[in-house]
Amino acid sequence: MDDRLSVQTAQNVDLSIAPAGLGERILAWVIDIAIVIGYFLIVDYTFDFMGRPEEWVVISVLVLPVLLYHLAFEVLFEGRTPGKLALRLKVARLDGAQPTLGQYLLRWLLRLVDVTLSSGTVAVLSIAISKRSQRLGDLAAGTTVIKRRRRVKLEEVLYPDTEADHQPDYPTADTLTDADVRTVRAVLVRMRLSRRDKRSKVLAERAKAAVEAKLGLEPVALDPEAFLKAIVRDHTFLLDRYQ
Repeated sequence: MDDRLSVQTAQNVDLSIAPAGLGERILAWVIDIAIVIGYFLIVDYTFDFMGRPEEWVVISVLVLPVLLYHLAFEVLFEGRTPGKLALRLKVARLDGAQPTLGQYLLRWLLRLVDVTLSSGTVAVLSIAISKRSQRLGDLAAGTTVIKRRRRVKLEEVLYPDTEADHQPDYPTADTLTDADVRTVRAVLVRMRLSRRDKRSKVLAERAKAAVEAKLGLEPVALDPEAFLKAIVRDHTFLLDRYQ
């Protein structure tokens, strides 16, 4: 069963985003808990050293920051706490978009059940058995925690630079249609974002075979990514030359 999320970009490129694994989420949680405990101990020691302040000061400086830690960081830093940032994770909606304030608030409120009262047992079980690695707060809010990949500049694959004296390796590349080249570019973007995904490699191999067949080429002794990049580069160069 495919548990990946499908995100449609403005360029109509279907990208695959993998939910974070249970181990990654636990490790991020451990980092966050260590930070919270460290903050609590430092502030509490400071209060003891300087004399216990009034109750409202204790609540404002000690209790509220600890209580609001996850909510504040996720709202202010686009779904990332320090623990998630260290593991390159973030909270996202199931369509890959940024959650709303209400969604952040709902998953934070249910943290009381997921994590606090059950010592994390409910969260671990829910993440382990749910299709998209969601704890109860995620299920209620329509969110999950995803792995953040390196951002790819679209110009890296959409508008490759070529020298003025460039000699095309595939002089018939300009016979490909705009739709053909958009498909090739989409495959390249997906490969850059999901390099370890076997399905991305299979998709690139199929695209390579389809382009070879359309251009009447024998199988080219290049890996699919290098071949598809060369096709895009030659197509862009040949069209620019005729304009």
